[in-house]
Amino acid sequence: MNISNLSRKYKIGLLCYIGWGGLGYYRGIKSYKYYNKKYDEDKPYLYTSLIPNGFIGLLFYCIPFLFPIFLHKEFYRLETDIRNLEKEKKSSYYNELL
Repeated sequence: MNISNLSRKYKIGLLCYIGWGGLGYYRGIKSYKYYNKKYDEDKPYLYTSLIPNGFIGLLFYCIPFLFPIFLHKEFYRLETDIRNLEKEKKSSYYNELL
């Protein structure tokens, strides 16, 4: 399969899907950091737990029927960031993956 033979719409869709999956990976990592800081502060910060958590986030974000749930949550995060609601940024709903 040669990438130059793909249609422009397919390339854009594939790029968006990869970007959405990357965002899921990032959100999984952020969720682990939040959980570790809030609940397991005495437990060591482990990369062997951080990386799989990122992949779980990637998996969740790439499942098509979960797309509306995560899209809503991303709009919530965007509004929170635009309005600079610091108290809301520290809440569990903002920081946890699901």
